[in-house]
Amino acid sequence: MLTPSLSDFVDKLLVLELSLRQPGSVADGQGFLEKLLITVDTAPVLLSYVDSAGRYRFCNQAYERWFGEKREFIVGKAMPEVLGEAAYASIQEAVQSALSGRRVHFERVVRYRSGGSRMVRADYVPHVLPDGRVAGFVAMVEDITELRRSEQQRRAHLRVERLYAVSSALSQALLPEEVAQVAVREGASALEALSASLVLVDAEGTSFELSAAHGFPEGVLDERWRRFPLGTPLMYREAVRTGRSVLYGNLEAFLRDYPEQAGSPALLGRAFVALPLRVQGSVIGAFGFSFEHEREFSPEELQFMEALGQQCAVAIERARLYAAERQARAEAEQLRDRLAAESTLLETVLKQLPVGVVIAEPGGRLVRSSAAIETIWGHAFVPSTGISEYGAYQGYHPDGRPYAPEDWPLARSLLHGETVVREPVTIIRPDASRRQIDVSSTLVRDAAGRPVAGVVVSTDVTQHHELREALRREGEVRERLLGIVSHDLRNPLQAISTASHLLLSSLAPLTASQRKWVSRIRTSVLRMDRLIRDLLDFVRIRQGGTLPIQRQPMSLEEVGRAAVDELLAAHPQRQLLLEARGETGGEWDPERLIQLLGNLLSNALTHGAEGAPIQVRVNGEGAQVVLEVANQGIPIPPELLPRIFEPFTRASGGGNALKGVGLGLFIVHEIVAAHGGHIDVSSSREAGTVFRVRLPRVPLA
Repeated sequence: MLTPSLSDFVDKLLVLELSLRQPGSVADGQGFLEKLLITVDTAPVLLSYVDSAGRYRFCNQAYERWFGEKREFIVGKAMPEVLGEAAYASIQEAVQSALSGRRVHFERVVRYRSGGSRMVRADYVPHVLPDGRVAGFVAMVEDITELRRSEQQRRAHLRVERLYAVSSALSQALLPEEVAQVAVREGASALEALSASLVLVDAEGTSFELSAAHGFPEGVLDERWRRFPLGTPLMYREAVRTGRSVLYGNLEAFLRDYPEQAGSPALLGRAFVALPLRVQGSVIGAFGFSFEHEREFSPEELQFMEALGQQCAVAIERARLYAAERQARAEAEQLRDRLAAESTLLETVLKQLPVGVVIAEPGGRLVRSSAAIETIWGHAFVPSTGISEYGAYQGYHPDGRPYAPEDWPLARSLLHGETVVREPVTIIRPDASRRQIDVSSTLVRDAAGRPVAGVVVSTDVTQHHELREALRREGEVRERLLGIVSHDLRNPLQAISTASHLLLSSLAPLTASQRKWVSRIRTSVLRMDRLIRDLLDFVRIRQGGTLPIQRQPMSLEEVGRAAVDELLAAHPQRQLLLEARGETGGEWDPERLIQLLGNLLSNALTHGAEGAPIQVRVNGEGAQVVLEVANQGIPIPPELLPRIFEPFTRASGGGNALKGVGLGLFIVHEIVAAHGGHIDVSSSREAGTVFRVRLPRVPLA
């Protein structure tokens, strides 16, 4: 549709064109372009004539103001020279359409050669000669930047008004079900949505509960929709799971993610949105909308929708609190009616409460407290007349900042309606002692929603903090002492080990009895050395470290044979068998793998049947090398299997429970993890107990 000014301009162009075709007319004395220029020279918009070669044949004064050049330097130039290459590229398709004989209308942002961008509205009208050829086109271009900016401001103002309307409606709804109904009705109106629905996560966190819906046909949302599992494939699930808005601009995109919803009578519209309802960092449910037509959601629209969702979430939480307060208030009123004659009951209760309670009027005046306030704060209750006098109570945030009077939870509840739950506060009592307390507060309203009081509860948790700190220090001291003792024990053990080795290798022959006792000493030393090494590794891990490994090319078969030979020397009466297949080489830490095998074999020797062989199997036929240690005997109890690799875990039956402290398998697990491998265990009376280790041959990237 051409604007009226452009229609007038085209009419004049046709009159001039007709006059040029009449011999002897007055127009023969003047050029066509000059007459046209005179007609449009004072127009407030860009008006020009572009010939079929894409050159300006004339332009009005507005071109001089736009481009800062006299028009005699513009006329005759090609459009890219005047506009700039970037600007021309953005309108080139429209120019070609006009030169092919089609009228063109468009609005877009154009970046001009002189710098800067403008939002323009343009109309191109082809100049068609009597023989059908297109001689050029007439162009009218308007700067609508301010117009669009005004429209954006108007839309922003409209959104503010709609948010205000929603807020006003929500403020008048008190109970959760009322808030939900208002939210879906007003939310759909504010967003011009086809339908709206609101679901909340139940108290157990396992299901959604449909609180309210708007715009759905009667009977579509039956009992199945009243409560459904949290994992049901719907947009609500993703909004709650991710805590982010879920947007689908068209039905096809929606059905790609939720194909099971195709054909559902509850699926209305062509575009869809789900907004998480978030309160104090927690997502309590989701707000869903559908729209009649496909659409793209601008950042401004998304921001508006999220603000709407946040407003509704706060209103729902406020309604929940109000419902709880209302129920408590009703119960309190019943109690007051029943015990009207016993007015001293409340004072008695306040005197005996183990927590500090302070009640304030809506204006901030402190009117009553429990007896525990004096015990907790170390001074008598100070009946302040207003919030500005709350400075009588000295407290500090966890980061050391002192509380200003208006910072206290009770002040925030009275001033802003905030509900505070267990806020940690450090207080300094008159005797300079420090106490740790948890402070909770809320604003109490009457049935009409008017504030009637503020209540704050203080709980002394100093002993809890001290106990936790004492336990932490005790654990640190125990682990440090364990590391020191384990380290110092190695020196005498080394001396015993050296002495037993010298006795066994002495030139002086030992009797069979002497050799037996020396062998027992050596076996015990080896076992104690493994226990100490496990203890040292455990301390290193618990202190935040990791097991160090030194990788080098090696053969797992050779390490297995060394470990088997060492334990056979210590246990000549037992059977330890080694079987190897395939290529068993890789890059590992040989010392750590000997430690791993030693712990697994010691475990098998301790808990396995003495008459049955212990098998060590190394399989290098796959991408990973698999190491198995298997033994027969009493199986590991099924309830113990899930935590068999946890520290200080030991089987209660079978073997000798005194031969270890329950760290061997924990260290094995950590060695495997340090190599990027995996370990598992299976145990049954028929198949025996098998520990299976899978090790990648080279470090994983």
